[in-house]
Amino acid sequence: MIFIDEDKCTGCGDCLQACPEEGAIVVQEAKAVINQDLCTSCAACLPACPEGAMYEVEAAPMVAERAQPVQVTKQPTLSQARPAIVSTLAAAAPLAVDAVVGLARRWLDERSLARRTGGRAESGRGGQAGPATGGRRRRQRGKGRK
Repeated sequence: MIFIDEDKCTGCGDCLQACPEEGAIVVQEAKAVINQDLCTSCAACLPACPEGAMYEVEAAPMVAERAQPVQVTKQPTLSQARPAIVSTLAAAAPLAVDAVVGLARRWLDERSLARRTGGRAESGRGGQAGPATGGRRRRQRGKGRK
C-alpha cells in the first residue's frame, strides 16, 4: 500500500502524472490523496515525488480468525521533533552559562592574583612554570647571561 506524508507533500501533482491508474491519486486542498480502492500499489508514483512524501508499506498477510489492521509507523519529521529539541536546549542553556561564568571567574581570579604577586602566582597547571614565572631566561640571567 502506498501512503503520503501530509507534512512533506506540497501538492505539486508529479505523482498524479506518474500514476498509470486513472483517479487513484487526486490533489485536494493542496495535498495529494490516494484512493486505496483504485491504487494497484505499482509504486510508479514513489520516484516521481520530488519531496519524498510518498512511502510504501507492505501489508502483512492476515489470518481469517485474527485479522488486525496494518499499523503504519511514520518517522517524526523535524517540525514534530522541534519542540523536544528546543526544550532540551532550553534546559541545557543555564548549565552552559554557569560553566562559562565559572571558568571566567577562575581565569580572572588567577589573573588578579598574578598581578598582585608580581607575576609569581602559580598558573594552576599542576605546578608547571608559565610565562609569568620566569623560566629559562631568568635562570640564564642568574648565570651572568642576558
